[in-house]
Amino acid sequence: MTIKRLPEDVTHRIAAGEVIERPASVVKELLENALDAGAARVTIRLVQGGTLSIVVEDDGHGIPADEVPLAVERFATSKLEGIEDLERISTLGFRGEALASIATVSRFEIRSRQGSSPEGAFLRIEGGHAVSGGAVETAAGTRVQVDDLFFNLPARRKFLKGSPAEQRRILKVIQETALAAPHVALLLVADGKILFRWEGGGRREALESILGTSDVRVARFDRGTIRAEAWRANARPGKRTEVLSFVNSRRVTEPTIRSALFALGPETAGEWVILVDCPPGEVDVNIHPAKAEVRFRNSGAIYEAVHGAAKALLSVGTDLPVLSVPGTPPSPFLINQAEISPWSRAASPSEGNAQPSPFFPPGAPRDDATTEEVSFLGSFSEGFLVYSEGDDLVLMDPHAAHERVLFDELNRALEGPVPSQRLGLGQELSPSLSSGAAEHGEELSALGFSFLGRDDGTMLLQAIPSCKGLESVSPADLLRGTLDALDENSGEPLGTRLAGRWAYAACHGAVKLGHRFTPEEALALWRQLGRSRTPQACPHGRPTLLRLAGAQMKRHFGRRD
Repeated sequence: MTIKRLPEDVTHRIAAGEVIERPASVVKELLENALDAGAARVTIRLVQGGTLSIVVEDDGHGIPADEVPLAVERFATSKLEGIEDLERISTLGFRGEALASIATVSRFEIRSRQGSSPEGAFLRIEGGHAVSGGAVETAAGTRVQVDDLFFNLPARRKFLKGSPAEQRRILKVIQETALAAPHVALLLVADGKILFRWEGGGRREALESILGTSDVRVARFDRGTIRAEAWRANARPGKRTEVLSFVNSRRVTEPTIRSALFALGPETAGEWVILVDCPPGEVDVNIHPAKAEVRFRNSGAIYEAVHGAAKALLSVGTDLPVLSVPGTPPSPFLINQAEISPWSRAASPSEGNAQPSPFFPPGAPRDDATTEEVSFLGSFSEGFLVYSEGDDLVLMDPHAAHERVLFDELNRALEGPVPSQRLGLGQELSPSLSSGAAEHGEELSALGFSFLGRDDGTMLLQAIPSCKGLESVSPADLLRGTLDALDENSGEPLGTRLAGRWAYAACHGAVKLGHRFTPEEALALWRQLGRSRTPQACPHGRPTLLRLAGAQMKRHFGRRD
């Protein structure tokens, strides 16, 4: 085959595809330009999730009229002068690719006016080709309209999700912008309805508003010229541990930051915002086409700063439950995991007292406190339960064990028709949740949700899944987590994705370590854990049991049979 140069319009579309993946990419690039222009207020308007139209207006310093055509040319920028400037990037945009890439794959219009100028300029482009332009009366600042995204790339367009899913991605970008630049007012309007409004303020207020909680803490740590700021909201039912990382106000994915945080172990459960400030020369932001990744000159110093900030925050005492564990912690004993499953010798049932417990539904069969095989010996001050089984002594973490039991129940519930529970008065949903419910109505109905549509386009949530362990989860959080699983494009079966998200809800329904157990309750938990295919660990990897074999004890004390 002969090597030949690609036509210019093909190379431009290839380059555009590296920068612009979906409507959220357009919004991200235009927001970055607005922030670089010193905007104090940005308004974003969408039609059909941005697939039909995106309009971004800012009140920044604007573009000189004679430079508007240059602004949409590739590699034309006001943010770099020479090669040495690549070593000290201090702006969010810098390559001069964004506007050119967007204009190549859409019907594009830009209007801009500097505040001191009597009139501005506009330019219309379709598929990368200018169709009109000239002087125009317009507000100070810049307005960009992007219609029919990927109209000339049908293969890319067919891979877009439905309007509600694309809309939620855009909402996430805007919320992340509010956290990175909380002083800027942001307004998102979708199909004529306000989805998000932030009037500007402090980062704490932005975080509390976006996460819907006032339980937010912060700690800072300086390491030379590097400062790390760690914000944390404690884990909520149905939510995974999440980390948003920003470097010099740029949203990035960076393994050093995550490693520094998760090295602190299971106490890191929750929703984190990590902000790293460092001299521009200490970070390379030019390693990813969409500027989503960075490389640090001294990653060790970054690690120390982030680790120090997170550790300082966690040193403030808390009694909140641990919900996420990146690995299994070491045991004080060397345990053969294969020995932790002789469950076939379950205690025989009997009719116990009728007092309600976390482990028996009313009227269920109960276990005696002592049987031939298993005896409940009691608990000690930490709350761990002590059993004897044959010649062995077994300690149980009841919280981890009950998490496993509830998680398995959730998995079983998802194997068949999911039972539903009606809400007394129903719950009004936000526009974003309403759009998600409309998009996934059939799947949600099969999962036990039901809705009532309203004239204004919003939904009333009338019923939710009725599964043990989900009782403490707010209906809106349960719906939000389910929509996230439905939108996730991980290749895993839906049941697996849902079970993973619902498992975090089971954590909140699990009995706490300090619960005072009756002998009947303790043996019921033993029995229920024994029915699991993986009784050795909770869904997050924490061990449920610690077994000291009789033979080990005899050897330790120098005893022989």
